[in-house]
Amino acid sequence: MDADPFDELLGLEEKFYDEGYKLGESEGATAGRIEGRVFGLEKGFEKYLEAGRLHGRSIVWAGRFPQKDITDKSAAAERLQQEVQDSVDPATNRQISTLSPLANNPRLEKHVRVLYALCEPASLSTDNTEEAVSDFDDRLKRAHAKIKIIERLVGEDVPSGASDSLGHQVGGPSSADNNIEDVNILKARH
Repeated sequence: MDADPFDELLGLEEKFYDEGYKLGESEGATAGRIEGRVFGLEKGFEKYLEAGRLHGRSIVWAGRFPQKDITDKSAAAERLQQEVQDSVDPATNRQISTLSPLANNPRLEKHVRVLYALCEPASLSTDNTEEAVSDFDDRLKRAHAKIKIIERLVGEDVPSGASDSLGHQVGGPSSADNNIEDVNILKARH
């Protein structure tokens, strides 16, 4: 018996569906990789920008200390001293700064040195591994904690509602006061 001419037409819908599904799957995978890479680059840039901002603040605070020979001979401490010395005017041998000097406080100096070491660009990994990203995030989190300690010791207040370059609120009311998921405003249904 001859093949029915309508058999091919009846299977046409399934054939086009399968073709479209396979094409969509391959195009989606390609677009997903591209979008993921762009998103990763944006987030990585934001994190390194924040680390650079914190690094700059550590250098400014270190430059406000009275100049003396450092007792800590670690590599990070020596690089910090070199960066501070680079901000000295060679003609007058004075700091190029209009900021008031900080009091000689060994505890504050230690916190600034640790902040510098946490945010130092040379020691931050650019590897895209789970361990390297986790280490970077941990260092950034610890650096933010050091910033808060140093600001309190120095007496610098961050304006209420200010945020860092990653969008985290710094200073002012705690984030718990502004949380969208505050349980006090939710009504329980029973």
